[in-house]
Amino acid sequence: MHINIKLYGAMKKYAPGDTTQFELIIESGASLKDILRLFSIPEKGYVFLVNGRRIDKTSCFNEGDTLVLFPEISGG
Repeated sequence: MHINIKLYGAMKKYAPGDTTQFELIIESGASLKDILRLFSIPEKGYVFLVNGRRIDKTSCFNEGDTLVLFPEISGG
């Protein structure tokens, strides 16, 4: 199955090559945790959205989903 991935901010360092927006072929039933492991992305300190909605690490993907990853913003 194909999903689209977009990496923003500090997430760019996890991009394969020079592009921060790319298509990825994954197995049916793959979860966000599987994607994070594939790119060695830490599970904390980042926001994960699929098709504009926040998801947790156990969420699975559907054909054509768009996964957006960006750092959490903190302030004080």
